[in-house]
Amino acid sequence: MRLEIMKNCPRSPTRLATGTQVRQAASWSFRLARLAYNLLLHMLIPVALLHFLWRSRREPGYRRHLGERLGAVPDPEPGPDLWVHAASLGEMRVAGILVNALCHDHPNLRIQFTTLTPAGRAEGERMQASGLPVSVRYLPLDSPLLLRRVIRRLQPGLLILIETELWPNLLWHTHRTGVPTVLVNARLSPSRRGTYRRLRALYGPLLAALEWVAAQGPGDAEHFRDLGARRVEVAGNLKFDLPTVRKQSDLARTHFAAKWLWVAGSTHPGEEEQLLHVHRRMREAHPETRIQLMLAPRHPSRAPEVRDQAEKVGLSALLRSRLSPSGSDDDVIVLDTLGELAGLYALADAAFVGGTLVNHGGQNPLEPIAAGCPVIVGPDTRNFADMVRQLVADQAIVQVVDTEALRSTLENLLLMPEHGAAMVQRAQRTLSANRGATARTLDLLRPLLPPPGPADR
Repeated sequence: MRLEIMKNCPRSPTRLATGTQVRQAASWSFRLARLAYNLLLHMLIPVALLHFLWRSRREPGYRRHLGERLGAVPDPEPGPDLWVHAASLGEMRVAGILVNALCHDHPNLRIQFTTLTPAGRAEGERMQASGLPVSVRYLPLDSPLLLRRVIRRLQPGLLILIETELWPNLLWHTHRTGVPTVLVNARLSPSRRGTYRRLRALYGPLLAALEWVAAQGPGDAEHFRDLGARRVEVAGNLKFDLPTVRKQSDLARTHFAAKWLWVAGSTHPGEEEQLLHVHRRMREAHPETRIQLMLAPRHPSRAPEVRDQAEKVGLSALLRSRLSPSGSDDDVIVLDTLGELAGLYALADAAFVGGTLVNHGGQNPLEPIAAGCPVIVGPDTRNFADMVRQLVADQAIVQVVDTEALRSTLENLLLMPEHGAAMVQRAQRTLSANRGATARTLDLLRPLLPPPGPADR
């Protein structure tokens, strides 16, 4: 059953404000800002295409489906009920949480995923293979010409944006064509707040035209209101609603010779070398215990480089793709595959979350927590500041200031495993206490969706 969202949704106060939004959007400051943005954008399109080709040297996925980035899309018949845009892997997993819940009530939904990265596309295709009614493609570059063409061909009933995917022409043309648009699991990292504030002339009218914004927390809600969003609700963080980790890897603990295994996940350049030195010192200090490290760079294309770094510091290293069925006793296994990390956390005795020992802001610590693994993060967690602050206060994770403190914490977990077990219990309590964002977001979405028809019951 095709959901006729535009025909059936009630005329909410936000929808009734459309005339005001159009007048506001037509102001000279907005038009000037949008003109400047489009001039700059079109000058940078060749640079973006060269960037994709450059990235494709290590990640061939950037070279595939390049036409989609230029607006190539087959005529869908009929169009999707929902269009969900998620930038990359992390956002696509958030989209998966929401879409799974939506499909429980509306199993006949047709959903179009768009993303920006090969990792995001691979995750979307994994969900498609699991039976979700989705198709996956890349979002075109934010050109008015390309987006008008894609929106005209897709004719979606509703656009759901995940977290902070605020592309000006995407927002403008969905508004102009009458496609209701919402922002889900919305957040503004400290590094982005100043940028959006400086560009308020451009983003203010666009945010005002959204049906609503579902913010992760009160601070995020206040920032979006300040930028011009009209209806902002605090729904919580969908990432706390991660499902119980299912087996996503062919690997088992028997594939590792280690008596004690730790995983460093989603690591970044400049971080792996520090972690490898910590691992070498751990092995030297505890020769009686076979310790192995599973090291997973954020971008798997860097795995050969990370393997070479391990060998330079005197550690034997093997790429996961070359791991034999009989397993390995190498000091370091470097993950060069996609989709396995969550399952591998469940095999580990401890986990370190990457992007926190370097100037990056950190990756999401909830994935290893959901896998039931004691979790350590470094000092730079600004991308997940509120979440980490709460987890640390609940003694659910350990935050360290440097590699010396990291080594000390790992040794504590090695020598006193009961400390790790207690940490896992506290983390699970925090996880449970913060669940519910999915249900609150669905409550916001329901007025935009008709009740399930007979085919959906």
